[in-house]
Amino acid sequence: METTKLLTTSGATPATPLDSHIRIDLASVTHIVSTTVDFPGYTEAERFMIPVVTPAWVTASLDKGRMVHVRPYNPDPRFFFSGVMATVAELPEGDKEAICGGVVAMGGQYTGHLTRFTTHVVALNMDNDKCRQALRKNLNVKIVLPHWFDDCLKLARRIPEDPYLLPDPEITRVPSSAPIPLPQGPDLTYSHDRRPPPLDGASEDPPTPRPSFSAFDGKSVFLAPDLDISLRLRGVLGEVIQGAGGAMVSAVEDASVLVCQFRAGTDYKYALRRGLEIGNLTWLYWIFAHSTWASPLRRLLHFPLPPGGVPGMQGMIITVSNYGGDARLYLENLVEACGARFTKSMKAENTHLVTAREHSEKCTAAREWNINMVNHLWLEECYAKGTVMSLANRRYAMWPPRTNLMEVVGMTGVDVGALEEEDRDGEAADAMSVDGDGDGAEEDAVVRGASGLAISERKEEAPPPPPRQQQQRQQRVSTPSRWSRDIEAPQSVSSSGRKAKEAAAARLHDSIMPDVMKYQQELKRKGGVMGTGRKRRTGSFGDMASMGADSGSEGEGWGGRSGGAKKVKVAAATAQGKRVKPKVFLLLTAYKGWVENPGKEESDKRGLAALGIQCVADPAVCTHLAAPHIVRTEKFCCALARAPIIVSTSWISACLSSSTIADTTPHLLHDPAGEQKLNMVLSESLSRARANAGKLLAGQTIYCAPNVHGGFETYRKIVEANGGVCVAFRMAKRVVSAEGKGKEVEEERWVLLSSDEEGDRKLWGAFARMVKGAGGTPVVVKTDWLLDAAMGQRVRWEGG
Repeated sequence: METTKLLTTSGATPATPLDSHIRIDLASVTHIVSTTVDFPGYTEAERFMIPVVTPAWVTASLDKGRMVHVRPYNPDPRFFFSGVMATVAELPEGDKEAICGGVVAMGGQYTGHLTRFTTHVVALNMDNDKCRQALRKNLNVKIVLPHWFDDCLKLARRIPEDPYLLPDPEITRVPSSAPIPLPQGPDLTYSHDRRPPPLDGASEDPPTPRPSFSAFDGKSVFLAPDLDISLRLRGVLGEVIQGAGGAMVSAVEDASVLVCQFRAGTDYKYALRRGLEIGNLTWLYWIFAHSTWASPLRRLLHFPLPPGGVPGMQGMIITVSNYGGDARLYLENLVEACGARFTKSMKAENTHLVTAREHSEKCTAAREWNINMVNHLWLEECYAKGTVMSLANRRYAMWPPRTNLMEVVGMTGVDVGALEEEDRDGEAADAMSVDGDGDGAEEDAVVRGASGLAISERKEEAPPPPPRQQQQRQQRVSTPSRWSRDIEAPQSVSSSGRKAKEAAAARLHDSIMPDVMKYQQELKRKGGVMGTGRKRRTGSFGDMASMGADSGSEGEGWGGRSGGAKKVKVAAATAQGKRVKPKVFLLLTAYKGWVENPGKEESDKRGLAALGIQCVADPAVCTHLAAPHIVRTEKFCCALARAPIIVSTSWISACLSSSTIADTTPHLLHDPAGEQKLNMVLSESLSRARANAGKLLAGQTIYCAPNVHGGFETYRKIVEANGGVCVAFRMAKRVVSAEGKGKEVEEERWVLLSSDEEGDRKLWGAFARMVKGAGGTPVVVKTDWLLDAAMGQRVRWEGG
């Protein structure tokens, strides 16, 4: 591989995969070079803040003789301005700063001067030096109105520049309602036909790949029984795969690739937890047709279908408008995959119209009949996240003038976070499905089960945007009034998982479902926290401790909580048909035991649950934290603020082997090498954490520049876990207070987390002016400052 040769000849060392499935040893890796983020271990790499870059980063670094910044070379498709280098010509300073921030936040680059590397000049007209210079030198650059950046940021998609190109932009001379020819759109061949071939043998042969086809080299493929295809077709598929260098296996345990139809069954669960490639027959045909490998996570209908569709969409009747060709077929299949009903024509009974523009006969009728009108992003994200997305989100009701959104259809990929959440919820639902001996026992199991799930797997959610207000679109010739100051770096979004919890409760006892629903609604009541609009945590840390109050006293562990042995009568509890009340809420980080032995995960979690140990994902509710050694991960940093009992992962094995909640004292985490590396002492950090009581950063607002490695969300969670407020620095002209109401903050130092990239450095001056104008002292620090503060549970200032 050419990139590997370039790296090794320049002094880099290739990391050896942990096994034949190309699992990455994150402990030995500093950079991951990939053209996609769809590989096993990407989520873990993000948590460990290991940069993932494209091969272009390698060549750019070698050209400059130094390692260039990784942000512009991120293969994550969420960074849709990747490859854009923009410069602004004679715009107001505020708009210039907003464009700069938006471009950089979404993976692009900004330069103050016109160079041969510039791809876009942003201007309101051609009467300026940069535009004249671009024309005179015949540079390969696009001169666009600033409205193009605005619309791209609102949609979170890169739309074509053509209607925005100067000197004669179409959006200023043609009414938005004028007809637009259907664009060609993306290539969606074999991206939408989700039905398996017929069993009668007719037209069942897959596409014929080119002779040099080798996409399955070194891969072992298992075709699941749920594909429901003929023996002849299985043989044909096997011949093609073997001809491409792959091997056919008869068990998923021997496979690196699983091809199945639905997200259900032991084969699928095993493959998901093992990190195998999982796709369906349509994905397999796509690879054959294009003679190249592609991740099944890239396209929604290349991944196995959810049985029964998306909860809440079964009663919907959906039609489409302004889409044609493969794009229309893709949306039709996506509607059916969601569990809704698709209609070619629109009637008053339709519930939703998916349209690429806001002008057509169907659009007019939809307004008259009060039918919900959305773009395809709503449908794609409902399917990707496994839940019905709110229609109040303005992204779903936006149609840029003179643009047909068919040009960006099919760009939404599978949400890996939603898949993991779905898997965890399914496991939790299975754990709750225990029949009681009587009505009273059954009712008790339901209520406590719903409560336990609501506490242990609750996710922080932002409140939905305000209801959409109808706006009359006008021709725009001046700079837009609202810019991307409110646009932040892409955030990892995960499904709330309510569907599995509610389904599990319904299976246990339908008669009390209304009470359970009310109880869960109370648990999920939203409230602003220091003006951030986050969901209020209804279960406090004290509540978690009180749930185990009947366990008796024990010796003091690291966190000052009980750490002695608790004997749990599992057999008696099982005989009575009751689920053991959780006494320990365990958070794991950097734990490899279940990754390397995925078959153990389900049984181990069931065994722990039977002992009263509930595995949780939220650091705010954990009573115990388990890790193989001290790691500076997001979970560890957030949990440490709560001063939990911190144990080695050996404690998990001790609990399972002894069938008791083992004494934590012999298993308390000791890592002198890690302490020396991070310049901390864990016992002292925990002592300070108990004294801080989660308020290390109370009253402190931490501002965050766009290019910090790891993303804004990571640092927001760490800051808020320690009682502070984290704000993305977006060049806002007003001061954001700790209460979020714009009044001045009475804090001596104002902190900006920043990288060394040029885009962030340009923000330092504006930050200093804003702070000094409010009478504060500006402090610009690297992200290590925050991580060190969280791990040491004390704030250190330079020279202090």
